[in-house]
Amino acid sequence: MDAAATPAEKLLALFDAVSVSRDRYTPGRGCAFLATGTELPDLDHPVHAVIEAESTLLLARLNQLAEAVTTEAPAALVGNVLLVYDGAMAGLQRGRMPDPLGHGKTLARRLIQNAIESE
Repeated sequence: MDAAATPAEKLLALFDAVSVSRDRYTPGRGCAFLATGTELPDLDHPVHAVIEAESTLLLARLNQLAEAVTTEAPAALVGNVLLVYDGAMAGLQRGRMPDPLGHGKTLARRLIQNAIESE
């Protein structure tokens, strides 16, 4: 994210970070937090505190990045980008789309552009 030139590119770097990680290490099933939440759906299970902590950190960072992109509803932008990100992560698990992260980044770029243009 630090290497990105613009606030919008910093927000989009979320998708790049996963791609770099998957290229560097043996590709796994995707996000361990999403997978664990799926496998252990009981919200009273202690692991959900860890999942919640990771989600809180992710949302805080994305909100910080989105506030530099748009002053008009940055939280809505984060919600949309996060939905696309989660879909891309699920696409990695399904293995049917050649580049779910690239596709997700393209969709997120459009969402960001729309947010900027609506100001």
